Amino acid sequence: MKETYTGRKAIRRDGQDHFAEVTVRASPGEAPSQVTLSAEAIEDLKSAFGEDFEYHGHNVWTAVMLQMNIANVAGEMPYVGATTFHAEVLRVRVSGNAGREVSGFLLTVAGMDAIGECLCAWEDERHGLMS
Repeated sequence: MKETYTGRKAIRRDGQDHFAEVTVRASPGEAPSQVTLSAEAIEDLKSAFGEDFEYHGHNVWTAVMLQMNIANVAGEMPYVGATTFHAEVLRVRVSGNAGREVSGFLLTVAGMDAIGECLCAWEDERHGLMS
């Protein structure tokens, strides 16, 4: 499994291209599952959004936590479903403020994609170890 995973989401809105990238790392840990934002990720959000950074930080935190909690909902990831994880959001890149809702959407999807890739890799690794 790679050490870090980056999710990216782009959208064209009102004639402009906007994007968000979220980079995470995660490993199994004691319950309950946890998500933290690194100092660098917080600074990235402050730089992009000023005083509104907490709202967007919450979007990223929630996206990662939600994806960890529902990863095994279809029963396709039994090892992930039986494990709690500690995830850290390392970096956030976002193109200008596309507005609160669009930026929130981009960050949410990028965060879910990043942790989703991480959990899939971890699950695949477990299957390989158990084969």
